[in-house]
Amino acid sequence: MTNTDNCPVCNCCEKEVLDLRSQIPTLQNITFKTLEEALSFSTGDLSMCQCRECGFVWNSLFDESLINYNADYDNDVSGSEYYNQHLKNMADKVLTSVPEGQPIHYVEIGCGQADFLKLVVERSNGRVLTATGFDPSFSSAEELDSRVTIHKSFFDKTCLPLVPEQVNVVCSRHTIEHVKDVRHFLECISSLMTSPNRKLIIETPDAEWILNNVAFQDFFYEHCSLFTASSTQRLLSDYNLEGQISNVYDGQYLWVEAVSKWSGVKDDLPCRNFDSSLGAEYIKRTTELVSQWSEYIEKQSAKGPVAIWGAASKGVTFSLLFLEKSRPMIDYAIDLNVEKQNRYLPKTGVMVISPEEAANKNIKTVIVMNPNYQAEILKLAEKLNWNPEFSTLNDS
Repeated sequence: MTNTDNCPVCNCCEKEVLDLRSQIPTLQNITFKTLEEALSFSTGDLSMCQCRECGFVWNSLFDESLINYNADYDNDVSGSEYYNQHLKNMADKVLTSVPEGQPIHYVEIGCGQADFLKLVVERSNGRVLTATGFDPSFSSAEELDSRVTIHKSFFDKTCLPLVPEQVNVVCSRHTIEHVKDVRHFLECISSLMTSPNRKLIIETPDAEWILNNVAFQDFFYEHCSLFTASSTQRLLSDYNLEGQISNVYDGQYLWVEAVSKWSGVKDDLPCRNFDSSLGAEYIKRTTELVSQWSEYIEKQSAKGPVAIWGAASKGVTFSLLFLEKSRPMIDYAIDLNVEKQNRYLPKTGVMVISPEEAANKNIKTVIVMNPNYQAEILKLAEKLNWNPEFSTLNDS
């Protein structure tokens, strides 16, 4: 399916345009050594649409030729205790998806630098006998465990011979939201689901959480395909799959555990519907919130430097939304990832600094991009004897 005016999941032609933006960076999880490089980074256009039939959200203007996931791409958040615990919890969910005592042959599609894959192996107590990953951006020089094989490629049907015959868990975390043709992607994955004993696991952002929480900073170029529970079920069903869908990461992500329909496992969520009024309410509330944040930042700037906490996708998007005469209203971005520190965010040129440097600069206001990290951020600020005014997006 190439017509992105229609829903890529169900082909419905009825849609709601949630967000329109132009000249936004094509990658958010990337930083630059110089301001000039940051300001000249490639851009694309955004038209986030929601299907009125299944609830799927997609960027109808997405151009995949503008995307290049290479070694410069860096979405590492391992400096966060909260996120590390989330990864451990999800690795354990993967392991418990296979009956206790049975060996595991694990495949991960879109494995990045294989951090999660290696965590699954480490926490399996020897149950994982083989672990195979696919990702074109894999660049780690670290010596791999003898059970681990990583293929530096996108996964498609030509990769099927590289998958061990014994595979019983196929996992794809935070990959499908980067894929324009989600039907082709799932068709390729479903080619692996030839046995009722194979489990498919998907983790991806929940579009309904974004709309319910008016998380406007969660619409950006990389994420061209965002799922609701209802659109997830629709897509799974079209490829003879069914499963359980739940929320993880404090509600921000969908967690899917699916099997082939002939497995005899009944889908316990047969009628997941979405609230079709969410789109209109999101549009209305976004306008109000952006105006409120603009007023807040302008007021706080009179007191001293204003920083965001989080130099990843949310932070890049938020800083872009608050430009004044081509100058960002945000002075700095704070991040625990040392590889991003003393570098610049794409298009706004906001400099990334460490928490220690932020304290030394006496930054007066910090806007936390993700409420999940609020507690550990406040704890770290206390250790630094640093007392700025903290505000948090989507803090309910």
